[in-house]
Amino acid sequence: MRHRSRIMAVQALFSYLERPTQEPESVLRHVFLSVNDGKQSKLAMELFTHAMENYKKLRLVLRAYSANLNYDKIAPINRAVLVVGLAELRFMDTPALVVINEYIEVAKAFGEARSASFVNGVLDNFRRNIGKSADKKPAKSEETTSSE
Repeated sequence: MRHRSRIMAVQALFSYLERPTQEPESVLRHVFLSVNDGKQSKLAMELFTHAMENYKKLRLVLRAYSANLNYDKIAPINRAVLVVGLAELRFMDTPALVVINEYIEVAKAFGEARSASFVNGVLDNFRRNIGKSADKKPAKSEETTSSE
């Protein structure tokens, strides 16, 4: 399932950011074992890879789009949610509204009371800035549940 894959990517990034001395691949393997019965997810791997490879750039983007809030004051789980969400918006062809809605749901599940609205604001502002349309319909693969 694509939603679960996004959660796994966020969990892996969160874990890595909390203890950056770990090997990124081992963090992802651990998440697959603990969350997905050891089954790998191509989408989770792709999201995590984009987030890790572009982390410095995405961190700067996050700082720019949360200008009214000091980066260090952003809850660590919100940072992870936003970095993975920004990576998906920027580097993948997923419709923008799907991405935003998915990460709002992840923020509701793992964040604080105001996390969902904060994630929505940052991702939607970034979407507008990179020129992605808000009216795209989800692709067929987004509408159906897959084994990812």
